[in-house]
Amino acid sequence: MARLPIVTRDMVPAEFQDAFDELTRDTGGTITGGPYSIAINSPEMARRRSSLTNYLRFESTFSKRIQELAILVTARNFDCPYIWNAHAPAARREGVADALVDAIRDRQPLPAMAADEQAIVNFCNEFYANHRISASTFQIALEQFGAQHLVEITALMGNYAQTAFFLNAFEVELPAERTEPVLPVS
Repeated sequence: MARLPIVTRDMVPAEFQDAFDELTRDTGGTITGGPYSIAINSPEMARRRSSLTNYLRFESTFSKRIQELAILVTARNFDCPYIWNAHAPAARREGVADALVDAIRDRQPLPAMAADEQAIVNFCNEFYANHRISASTFQIALEQFGAQHLVEITALMGNYAQTAFFLNAFEVELPAERTEPVLPVS
């Protein structure tokens, strides 16, 4: 169990119950796992965060393969088994090679990859390591993705970094059913 109990409607102040109701409408009035089981402790923040997450994940037009790869690199950089477990299968389904997924997971040398994959892996890793992007790495990513998609990929990275903060800080447990080996963390 995570460090916080499952939130029920009666635990939420009256002024935030509408946001709680909106977020739990499809789940029967509670959220029992994942990052929203933590975020729901602040229903209005969770509601607002949900809009951005939904746009980045389901409405943005950038490549789902690159999106999933950026999420995996984020999960690895934040040692977040929950995100890894949720997105490694999706990355594989979207066409990220098994060898690349496995190498990222195990922190092994990366295999040869497509130019767009190399651009996003370098962009993500450089930002997480240095908190900045060099001019050359930025230019390569910009040429690969264009301004709109590069902005959205960067927002996706930040969104999943925040998700990792919730999941790791509050020790949200992995679901029992999973297809991926557990992400080794240091």
